[in-house]
Order: sequence, then structure tokens, then C-alpha cells
Amino acid sequence: MALSGLSFVKENNSFYCRIDVLSDELKQKIREQLGSVWSGFANIEDLPEIYSYRRTLESFLDRYRSKSEETQKGMIGELLAHILIPEEFPQFHSLSVLKNKEERSIKKGFDIIYYKEDVLWYSEVKSGRSESRSHNSNEYNEVLLDRAHKGISQMFESERSSLWESALIDVKLCINSRDKVVELSKLLDNDSPVHQSSDKKNVILISVLYHCPSDPILLEKVVGFKNKVASEDCYLDSIVFSIQKKTFEAIATFLELELANHD
Repeated sequence: MALSGLSFVKENNSFYCRIDVLSDELKQKIREQLGSVWSGFANIEDLPEIYSYRRTLESFLDRYRSKSEETQKGMIGELLAHILIPEEFPQFHSLSVLKNKEERSIKKGFDIIYYKEDVLWYSEVKSGRSESRSHNSNEYNEVLLDRAHKGISQMFESERSSLWESALIDVKLCINSRDKVVELSKLLDNDSPVHQSSDKKNVILISVLYHCPSDPILLEKVVGFKNKVASEDCYLDSIVFSIQKKTFEAIATFLELELANHD
């Protein structure tokens, strides 16, 4: 069952989630998951006093406030993807954190890597809105999905080992079982250019569109994009997941109020 305030439809591995209201239920989900999304579940479990909710809010907002609007849209978009994808795919487990270790920004590389029954899924999130208002929701959502498609394809084609090296660091932050860390690290490594793996990958292409829900994305358009990607035969399998919310600022305002209430 979808969280209150959300409308959710799906067809043929194509998904559309519209956030009509930033409901109390969605706010609570953000409270519960922000720490593990930002810093990793293993860190939260091992060192709860260091990775407390208040310190997580401070860390996230410190970076968020200093960034350009474009980067802010991306940070909120990735946060929403981290929160909402598991609502539809509870069997998918994230191997990625949102926080970048090297820079005061969102991390570079694969946005979120999931595993399900020892199968890896690589995701790319693109967020934004039509600033010129020359595009309707369906047109601009396709722009975002196309950017996600091209972005992750270019990463695979670049064969940069650093992309998988970054992912290997995240595994230790997300998984608290040493045996599972070793197992998943081997799985990632075997999928990397180090072993000259040319196997096709599973991908999740994610768009986060900041357009008024009165101009909704149509599921048939998401399905159409999914079919177009499938016809190109460049992935082993693919999922297309579109999220729509009126503004990204409302999430940031909620987090600012949370921090103020934890003084």
C-alpha cells in the first residue's frame, strides 16, 4: 500500500509516483531513513551517537545550503529516490549512500546500486523542471529520463574502474554483516572493468520532475520510454521510475524545521 499523499501506478516495469501532499506518513519515512540514506545503515547501527538524526540533518543541510539550485534539485531528487524506490521494491537492498566522501556535494558515480538475490541493479537519477515552462510534464520528464539513460550508458562505456571502487567503499557503509560485505564486494568486482566484464547490466532509470501535479505525467508515456529503451537492447533488463512533486523546496523546508525542532 502506498504511503498517504502519494499516487502510484505501474505497468510493464514502468512506474509513476506522484507526491500530492508531503504527508505526515512520508515525513516519518524520511525521518526513519535519512540517516541510513545519507551515511549508511552499518554506520547508523554501529555508531548511533555519531550518526544521530540531528547530526545527519546538520550534515545534509550544511552541504545543501551551499550548493547551486541545480545541485539542490539533484540532492532532493536522489533523497526521494532512496526513500521511494524501496516502497515499491522491498526486495531491493541499497548498496549506496547519498553523501560523497571526497567533496561537500552529492557523490559522483552510480547514484544508487541495488542488489536483489545477488543480482546487481545500477540506477541513475535525473531531477529538474522546465524553467522556461516551454515543456509540459510529459515532455520534460522524457528529457530527464533520456539524460539518465545517456548518463548511465556513458558510465558503462567509459569502463572507469573508479566507479566500482567508489561502490566498494559504500558497501562497507551499508552492510553490517562482514560475510555479506565480502560476498557483495566480490559480486561488484566481478562486474567491473578490472575483470573486463562486458556483460550487459540491469538498470533503473529514475526521473524526479518538479512540476505541478495538475499537469501529471502519464503512465503511457513512461511505458513508451521503457519500450524505446528495451528496443535499443543495451541493458540486460531495465526499470523506468518517474517521480513527480510540485517543488523540491518543500522537502528542504521540512528538513530545516526538523533541525530547528532538534535544537
